[in-house]
Amino acid sequence: MARRKAVKKTCKTCGKTLGRSGHLCVPVTGADHTCDWCGSLIMDARHMCNGKLKDVAYICNSCGRLAVSPTFLCRPKKIGA
Repeated sequence: MARRKAVKKTCKTCGKTLGRSGHLCVPVTGADHTCDWCGSLIMDARHMCNGKLKDVAYICNSCGRLAVSPTFLCRPKKIGA
């Protein structure tokens, strides 16, 4: 019985060789930003870290998104008002 030869698979995004369990590839593009509060890469516009959470003062009456400034929301309402 002939043994199958293992085929090395590579990630189409970063070019790294994939192991049995694969890997999590998060490529950074020019459109990606880092959080002003915690410095991590923001992958989702709804990113909410502990530092930012302390400064949150507004909520959107339309979608429920939280923000530190009303300019980031479509229908802002001051929290606690």
